[in-house]
Amino acid sequence: MFKTAKTKFLAFGAAVLGSASLANAAIAVAEDTGKITGSVELAPFMTGAGVVIVALGAMWAVKKVISLLR
Repeated sequence: MFKTAKTKFLAFGAAVLGSASLANAAIAVAEDTGKITGSVELAPFMTGAGVVIVALGAMWAVKKVISLLR
């Protein structure tokens, strides 16, 4: 199913972002006014996004090193 490293990485990145986007939220709606209050926990999303960015940087660096060795 996953034949190349790029496909494997894209599948892994999609899985990480998919699970990281489930941010925790503590939201309450006032019944009388309909006002929404609360906060959203962004740490899981930011962690997943950081992992993907670092992985992309590492892949770019490895590609550059391989191109220098040729």
